[in-house]
Amino acid sequence: MEDWLNFLQNYCNAVQQCWVDGRWERLQPLGAVPDAGARQRELWMREQEQYLDRGAEITAVQGDVVPLYWLESNGRVQVEFAWHVRQLYRLHGTDLVKETRRQQRMAVIRQGTGWKLDWIEPSPDGEMNTAVLNDSDAWLEMNETEEGMPLPSLVHGSKGYRADQAVAYAEQYWNSANPAFPHFTDDCTNFISQCLYAGGIPMLFSREKGRGWWMRPGKSASWSYSWAVAHSLYLLLKSGGPPMRAVQKRSPEQLVPGDVICYDFDGDGRFQHTTIVVAKDANHMPLVNAHTTNSRMRYWNYRDSTAYTPNIRYAFFHIQGM
Repeated sequence: MEDWLNFLQNYCNAVQQCWVDGRWERLQPLGAVPDAGARQRELWMREQEQYLDRGAEITAVQGDVVPLYWLESNGRVQVEFAWHVRQLYRLHGTDLVKETRRQQRMAVIRQGTGWKLDWIEPSPDGEMNTAVLNDSDAWLEMNETEEGMPLPSLVHGSKGYRADQAVAYAEQYWNSANPAFPHFTDDCTNFISQCLYAGGIPMLFSREKGRGWWMRPGKSASWSYSWAVAHSLYLLLKSGGPPMRAVQKRSPEQLVPGDVICYDFDGDGRFQHTTIVVAKDANHMPLVNAHTTNSRMRYWNYRDSTAYTPNIRYAFFHIQGM
């Protein structure tokens, strides 16, 4: 009898092949019913169309599937798994790689001597809502000021913004968490703040979470809303004030590596996601790194996101520093 783990791997392999050749009909025999996984399949097809719209061709896809936890009961298995996908593609003669770590849930049922897909759900892209604090040994040591305000032992000076250092940090930690900082379930803005800090943007401290831009790691970690909440960081960037001195740009082509993009997926005025530009493609369009759905060299417009809607709005910010 086919093991459900083999089915999971084979299903993901089939999806990876579909990205290359566009033969999405190969997934239909793997479903328990004809429309099993239809919503997820539409999202994957939209991702492939995004490449075509850019004039790019996917040449190969590699993936590693790791089951995280699962429940087996009466010929049915529900599993949550991590899927590290590397999409190799060519754009105007240049070879590029996009990487994502996708966390998904799947249910499979036993039929005959094998397994079939019942349903599959994507993980969301979104803003911070829950903090997951690591072991206390993982935090930066804390110092107390005379006023009793804790500060990180690492202090940055206000000597401008080193975009190259911000990009280097984004590349180093795009698929992992720096143990010196808290890690959140929805980690996108926390990650971008860390990148900006690594680029030399100094923390702007306050005793109020609604003011400044700061993170105090430790056993009783605390942070400003602007450090970890997408809309709050957007408002700080839009203000043009310290510590980023951001300048809003009209189009993505005007951005350079180290700049920031904010996303309002629903177009309702509240921004829910944040990314950092790490490169430009052959069309001079940004490629970004991000957390939540951990992504490297992802195309900036997020049409391949589960949160994408036709009403999406973007805000483009060039970071100057103090």
